[in-house]
Amino acid sequence: MQVVIKPGKEASTTAAISSLPSLAREEVTDVIDILVNAISLQEAKEILLGDMVIEGNSFSVSIKENFQFVVAGLLGESEGEDMLMIEVIRYG
Repeated sequence: MQVVIKPGKEASTTAAISSLPSLAREEVTDVIDILVNAISLQEAKEILLGDMVIEGNSFSVSIKENFQFVVAGLLGESEGEDMLMIEVIRYG
């Protein structure tokens, strides 16, 4: 699937990713790679397990540091079958 940053959220998403610890930044990259390579959101959810929640055409993925502390959220919406619009929000 094609993954793009939501219009108007580019600066805040870049700032959020930049401020994350390196392991969390790597996790964001891994999640985006999974989304890009998945055939559907359901396939991505099967890989991400409990870290991904899908509600209608919206979804969220918890970004954790050291596999336990949620430090950010990757929020997105599907636009048709092949396009996802995302943003990253830092918590704390």
